[in-house]
Amino acid sequence: MMKPQRSVLSAVLVAALAAPAPGHGGVYRGPGSAIGPGGATAGGPSTGGAGLKNTDVAAWDQWWSFNRDRYLALKDAVFTGEGPRTAGFEDYFLGKGAIGRPGGGLRPSEKTLREEVVPALEELLEGQQDVDIITGVLLALAKIGDGPGGPPRFGALLRSYLTHGNQEVHETAAVALGVLAEPDAAPLLADLAMDTPAGRRACGRERVPQRTRAFATYGLGLVGYRADAEAVRRFVVHHLAQVILLGDKPTRDVGVAAVISSGLVRLPIAETPPASDAPARPSASRQGQIEFLLTVWADHRRDARLRAHLPVALARLAEGVGGNTKARLVDAFRRAIDPRSSESPVVRHGALMGSALLGDNDQDPEDVRLRATLTEATRSGDRLGRNLALLSLARTAGREGSGEIGEAPAEVRKLLLGRLARGDTVERPWAAIALALGERSGVASGHARVDAVRAALHDAYKRAGNPSQQGALAIALGVIGHRVAAPDLIPRTTSGDENARGYAAVALGLMRAENAVPTLRGIVARTSYKPGVLREAAIALALLGDKTAAPILIERLRASARMFEQIALASALGFIGDGRTVDPLVAILRNERLSETTQAFAAVALGMICDKETYPWNSKIAVDVLWWQAPTTLHDSLSGKGILDIL
Repeated sequence: MMKPQRSVLSAVLVAALAAPAPGHGGVYRGPGSAIGPGGATAGGPSTGGAGLKNTDVAAWDQWWSFNRDRYLALKDAVFTGEGPRTAGFEDYFLGKGAIGRPGGGLRPSEKTLREEVVPALEELLEGQQDVDIITGVLLALAKIGDGPGGPPRFGALLRSYLTHGNQEVHETAAVALGVLAEPDAAPLLADLAMDTPAGRRACGRERVPQRTRAFATYGLGLVGYRADAEAVRRFVVHHLAQVILLGDKPTRDVGVAAVISSGLVRLPIAETPPASDAPARPSASRQGQIEFLLTVWADHRRDARLRAHLPVALARLAEGVGGNTKARLVDAFRRAIDPRSSESPVVRHGALMGSALLGDNDQDPEDVRLRATLTEATRSGDRLGRNLALLSLARTAGREGSGEIGEAPAEVRKLLLGRLARGDTVERPWAAIALALGERSGVASGHARVDAVRAALHDAYKRAGNPSQQGALAIALGVIGHRVAAPDLIPRTTSGDENARGYAAVALGLMRAENAVPTLRGIVARTSYKPGVLREAAIALALLGDKTAAPILIERLRASARMFEQIALASALGFIGDGRTVDPLVAILRNERLSETTQAFAAVALGMICDKETYPWNSKIAVDVLWWQAPTTLHDSLSGKGILDIL
């Protein structure tokens, strides 16, 4: 793979796998796509993003693709054999700080990381010209992080690549500094984000490229997210606010990055709220953050596509803030959702997404008002808005409030069951997912299972003929853990539509259907040209605590002489691999006879396996994101070069 690497790699893999092509080390977003280093797209099951067979932004699987990490919780299953942790689980996605590297006997040891993985990655990087390998290794090292108690090393390495002549490399270096999350990277990332003279010197350019500014802004948010020191968080919040005020016309990449990142960094709640007539100083307190973002929300001169990302950020920050903060946000969102509002549809969509994080199921006046508005929104507006309203309504009705509950959960269930039974072919999948989210939340809060919901979803799955409905209903059954449906899902994993097969496999893993293990093992052992189905079956086995998938994949990788199969196998190992997969992947890095493509995939897989975080580094950005209003630096379904398109 000689230069130009991207065009050659893309051409080879598109010809082989008939899928589009992105970069930066790949993406895994569910049935439909899997994008590899340097823009290589491996077709088949994945979680959304570039390469999706269904590119309809209003389709249910687009939402699932960006939100599934919280339900899969793969590292917990792979390293400990347990399901998703309950303590701190939702906190991870609400900006309260990262959960550390998961424990468990199959996690690569610190000794393995420092004596085997890191040296192999550094050797591969030395003198390297291949863009795919460089970006894959930089991100892998950032995910692994510096060793405990040792001197920091990786930060200086990443900084040295900011001056690289290739745009993809130096923007990857910028966000990798955020993934590494060393607090002392915050000033540099702020300079890059704000295009200061210091930032220009750091990247060796007359101006910091717009894409690099956006990547640095996300990196700044990631540093703030993981920072323990309050001073660092205040620094980050202050500079994110400055980035928002600077603006970045004619694009909105940097502004959107700053808005989303602002929602990840929570400051302490002030005991004495600031005076309402005082100018909002975001770095002073959580209330200051909210007041500042509300001023941006109120500025209708700003790009609606930027304002649309504010409700999710505001709702994330509002959790736990007392006073009338919640009521003010509810009223602001309701005004935007109202079909009579002059707001653009995209702002309305953003308010619908934010409402899902803000409301709950009790009888507090603001919650009653919000649920009424969401109920009306399921009947009015554009198709995507109506479907988002279904999800938001289900999530608010499933979130336990502090006041009297009343009949809200039952009323919402009745509405959703009606849509599942009588909705059109596009609405039914959303209704199915919404029912599952409500049922899951109710059980998690200590309420009894609702048999009517489980029976309705199961019956609908048995009748579904449309692959999209089959997939949504399978995932819904998996999310609620309805193992009774396993005998109906198992046969669907071996025939029919490839996406539906992948969703059925993952659903079996989610519901911990142990009777599916033989079938899933067979898929992993035999599937040669369906890498996506293989990947989903391997994930399902990992969720089931079955440890046979990784050794099978290793043996297939050793025996394979076909580059495309090697790529699929290496990426699958990254998703479900444990300490036993390190040695064969390190051997790939050091095998000069293998293609650069395969080596790049192996580097990415090692970064995934050895990650210091429990969930994929960009999952905290992906959850509740407005994927259909994402600038290309956030998500690009055609090129796959956005933050959310990187493994």
